[in-house]
Amino acid sequence: MAKKKKRVTISTTEAVKRLDTMIPILYRNIQNALLIEAVLEVGNDIVGGMTDRTLPGARAFNRIMNSLAYDLAMHLSRLYDVGNRSRHVNRRDVASIPLAVRLFRQRRCEKVLCERARNWLSPGTSHANVFEQDCRNAIHRASKGYSATFRGNFGRSGLKTLKEFRDSFMAHSLMTETDANPIYSQLFRLTDCARDFVEDARLAVSGTNSSLDGQERLFAADAKRFWRLALLGKR
Repeated sequence: MAKKKKRVTISTTEAVKRLDTMIPILYRNIQNALLIEAVLEVGNDIVGGMTDRTLPGARAFNRIMNSLAYDLAMHLSRLYDVGNRSRHVNRRDVASIPLAVRLFRQRRCEKVLCERARNWLSPGTSHANVFEQDCRNAIHRASKGYSATFRGNFGRSGLKTLKEFRDSFMAHSLMTETDANPIYSQLFRLTDCARDFVEDARLAVSGTNSSLDGQERLFAADAKRFWRLALLGKR
């Protein structure tokens, strides 16, 4: 008779501690991803608007853009990594959106985070109820946002392509043939979904407003200054 598998459980304290550890890592990853996305998107937009694209070094430009796309794909692979499926989910040691959302959806974690949010400024503050509700709303937005990632033209297909591309090209050099190569629309969609998730997750865990939209605009402005000089010779 086959042995019954032993249940793998973690305490509420450990579950919340994992969220506390995960979110700063996800925040660093999404900041890098947004910066790469801005450089890619602005560069492509400027080239797309040029009437004369017969510039010297076009192949070098294409290689730069491909390298940036691979770098973005690598960051997204980390952000959406589910970990080693042969290990129980409670034994996986990766920081990722799928593992974080799993914890956010547990009532025990929501309860502790919302109680903790009451003291975001100082114990007994008059805004305690508001902070608690802000935390709860952020958790629910993060959960719904993750579900929305799988909908639309480039969500589910993008995750599938990204996983295959990561396994066959970035993490390994497999001998199996595959034409998996994520397109810009997939990469940008997944980046935007990850941005929204991390924004809400960081608010729920630490009460910090990340203003990732604002950071994204700054990255784009910086990229525009660079590409205008590099491609058009304009300051």
